[in-house]
Amino acid sequence: MEFNQVRYFLTLADTLNFTRAAEACNVTQPALTRAIQKLEDELGGLLFYRERNLTQLTELGQLMRPLLQQASEAAQCAREQAQAFKRRAASPLRLGLDPSIAVSVLTPVLSELAARIDGFELILRQHSTAEVCRLLLDGTIDAGLVIGLDKIPERENRWALYDEGLAVLCPPSHRFAALPEIPVAALASERLLRREIPDCAIAAALEPACTEAGVTLQIQHSGSQEDHLHEMVKAALGVAIAAERQPVPAGLVSRKLTGIAPRTVVLAAVAGRQYGPSVASFLKLMRARDWSDHASEGHRIETGQTAPSPRRSPARGEEKAQESGVR
Repeated sequence: MEFNQVRYFLTLADTLNFTRAAEACNVTQPALTRAIQKLEDELGGLLFYRERNLTQLTELGQLMRPLLQQASEAAQCAREQAQAFKRRAASPLRLGLDPSIAVSVLTPVLSELAARIDGFELILRQHSTAEVCRLLLDGTIDAGLVIGLDKIPERENRWALYDEGLAVLCPPSHRFAALPEIPVAALASERLLRREIPDCAIAAALEPACTEAGVTLQIQHSGSQEDHLHEMVKAALGVAIAAERQPVPAGLVSRKLTGIAPRTVVLAAVAGRQYGPSVASFLKLMRARDWSDHASEGHRIETGQTAPSPRRSPARGEEKAQESGVR
């Protein structure tokens, strides 16, 4: 059943005249007649009595009329809502974020979006990199920040933003606090706090490096949220590993962990989709941002040390994306 058949039927039911109905629908009378006949074939019976100059609805036609009227009104409502959706000035920005990525890296871009777009609306969700990629594909979220270019499905565009290492969080009184950086091998004599989250990106980076260094991690306590781990560290239950850009809470210090290859933080979005103003502006601002100006901010703020500037140039994210076949 096609919507033009429904429209022709309703018009003919109102006029009870094939010629006037064809004129009202801006089609030829034979075209309208064929459409009505096709609709009758689909519904399994005559809808109109055709008796020379007299046209009347059959019993089946009378039964179908209110139902087809509802279908026509529903289709019109759908068209109007679709047009309103296209005309709207703003749409929600639905973001997915790997839990190991600092939310604070989004602050400057989100502030600019709020200033630019009236009625700006943000929906932020934290999931593992694999789950963020899945939610992108099924349309639950519009864009995501994930770990590693190799984790992203081919259907998704990806732009490398910056590289970062890992850091050790410990109390100021801990022996690590007196060191400028901590080698992976030093973790062998420490209790390590574990994150109880699926597909933890920190664990995925740390465990292979420890295995290669011959370090057996001593894990006794765990928590499912960052503030859980922070309080455990303050209570001297162990040390925690975090991304370098994660803000360091008061009462703790952060020291760079060496012996682990830096990981790449990546912006991802599904290729070929049309986005509203909020999402399009977010992607543009994130890609244009000079991430080299903000490396290791959390480490610098809490420890009072000046972190070295990263070697990544502002354009390297674009270069890496092009190397991966993303345009």
